[in-house]
Amino acid sequence: MTCPDCQESAKFVSYRPTTLTCLFGKVPYERAYYHCKACGHGHFPTDHLFDVANRKTRAAEEVIALGTVTDAFEEAAEKLVAKMSGLRVSKSMVHRTSEEVGDKLAKRKAVGETIEPKKPWNWHRDANGNRVAYISLDATGVLQQGPDHKKAEGRMAWVGCVFNPQPTHETPRHRMKNARYVSGLMSLPEIGFQIRQECRAVEINNADLVIALTDGGAGLEGCLLDAVAGQMKQIEYILDFYHASDHVLEFAKVLFAGDEPARKTRVDAWCHKLKHAGGRELLGELESLELAEARPEVIESHRLLTNYLRNNLHRTDYPRYVKNGWQIGSGVIESACKSVVGGRLKGPGMRWRPHGTTAMCQLRALYKSTDRLWDQYWRTTTT
Repeated sequence: MTCPDCQESAKFVSYRPTTLTCLFGKVPYERAYYHCKACGHGHFPTDHLFDVANRKTRAAEEVIALGTVTDAFEEAAEKLVAKMSGLRVSKSMVHRTSEEVGDKLAKRKAVGETIEPKKPWNWHRDANGNRVAYISLDATGVLQQGPDHKKAEGRMAWVGCVFNPQPTHETPRHRMKNARYVSGLMSLPEIGFQIRQECRAVEINNADLVIALTDGGAGLEGCLLDAVAGQMKQIEYILDFYHASDHVLEFAKVLFAGDEPARKTRVDAWCHKLKHAGGRELLGELESLELAEARPEVIESHRLLTNYLRNNLHRTDYPRYVKNGWQIGSGVIESACKSVVGGRLKGPGMRWRPHGTTAMCQLRALYKSTDRLWDQYWRTTTT
């Protein structure tokens, strides 16, 4: 055979016996071993021919990955994988396989690959008849495992999403039919690059405008702008209404400490004004409060809230957003943080290494994405 590494001739050495894990269980497997003197590498060509990786068939690898992406490694080994296929595998094999598959997927995502084929979405229209696409980004903490099984400082895993929700003027509650996720421990430019590839895969350029819906986190606007740069002429930024409402609530707790009825009344009034008059009107009312004799903690909380609103005024025109039938709450990405990351990586006592965090996050993102991306991945990807 020709060596795939250096293209020189590799010589047959012998047949090497091993054990192959497949859906029929573990079976004896003899594979031909070739050695290349030119580069010193050894090869098992039948592994590629039979789609075998690390002594597991493709089907067995998928079943194991499916078990680990839905439950803890030990539970997946003892219950899910055994029930789904009859395979008897160890916790260590399940763990190792999930990291191998997830790492391979993460590396493909890192260089800009998406799961093919590209599928243009039929973007829903808003109240004005415009086709509207949505993108969002958030982060969620994941506990980390240090050397020698010691606890390490937790890290924030990004979750990015491009989605196509039903317009709010048609139905307030719906099942998300179009959503693609990416996730993992990475920088803002890296997660933005991966969101960009998913936007291209669903042809976001066919929409009339893009809504970038996030909380007030630093750098999120710029990241999402880069994600659609060159693909869209119009992008609207919306500050998650409920995130803004939480900031209002925190100030009210300090201002009306010990007076629950007054706090509730004022929060309801302020949030109503925010939604129906916009952030500029609420900011004006807050700035007009007489706080000269207020406690220091009230003055500081007031400063934080007004600065927050001032910095985000350009994306708090909620009356216009509601009138146009646009989403004003980032429930989709908040839910994604829980379902993509929290649902698997935040179980009781769970801690993760950085490598395993990103591998599992990307596997979960693939599993939770619509368009049958999980099935497409296993149909088209070779070992």
